[in-house]
Amino acid sequence: MSRALQSRKSDFFSFWKFFKINWKWWGISVYYFQFYLFILIMQYPKHIAFIPDGNRTWAKEKWLSQMEWHYAGFQRAIELATYIFENTPIEVFTLRGLSTENLKKRSESELHYLFQLYEKITEDLYEMMRIQQVNFRVAWDISKLPDDLRNFLEQKQQEFSFPSQKTFVLALNYGGQDEILRGMQKLTLSGEDITKENLEKYLDFWWLPTVDLVIRTKQKLAQRLSGFMLWWIGYAELYFTDLYCPDFSVSELEKAIAWWNSTLESQNFWK
Repeated sequence: MSRALQSRKSDFFSFWKFFKINWKWWGISVYYFQFYLFILIMQYPKHIAFIPDGNRTWAKEKWLSQMEWHYAGFQRAIELATYIFENTPIEVFTLRGLSTENLKKRSESELHYLFQLYEKITEDLYEMMRIQQVNFRVAWDISKLPDDLRNFLEQKQQEFSFPSQKTFVLALNYGGQDEILRGMQKLTLSGEDITKENLEKYLDFWWLPTVDLVIRTKQKLAQRLSGFMLWWIGYAELYFTDLYCPDFSVSELEKAIAWWNSTLESQNFWK
């Protein structure tokens, strides 16, 4: 056998040995190359509205207490907000808290615990919101909330106010029909002409881009919007996940955004 042939055989077996030892590394490298290529070419919604549902059912299946199910859903929402503002160009993340209907039905002890969680939002997100220059805003009917909670949230809106488009919105004691009703009352009192543009000035989300993607958890048990942001979701894509809120991880959020990307070709708004 010639030296050249022996050299080529030696090179081949050396490469094969290296490949067998490092095949996992090759697979991971290809995966991450494909993943980052997808990230580079994908588009992102400007505004995501998130309806965290299924906490109660999730907890019952795991024999957990009422407080534990609320806290699990709360922690998941904090994780999603952190990922969005640190890793994506998404401008607005709106989180549905208590609706106007929820406020009437929940017990005093449950409401007290939820109000404490809402006060923890800016505490848990403090460093991220400061570094990323994320505004904090609340959409609400403030008339029926405790004074201490209302004062706290108003203070935090002033504290977390930056010259940035990034905004974390908490919808609290909020209902879509109620928002439109309150807006119409204010518009009527103003004496201005009743137009779409004038009405929007008096709505809770008037300064934000309309919603591009609505995500609701709770498996397939809640494929509805429950009146959430009715004025603002006319052209939004609706994503109903098979998971409960505490199971809706960052990787699931990425799947939802990828699904939203897949709908863009079929959208023909205003055409």
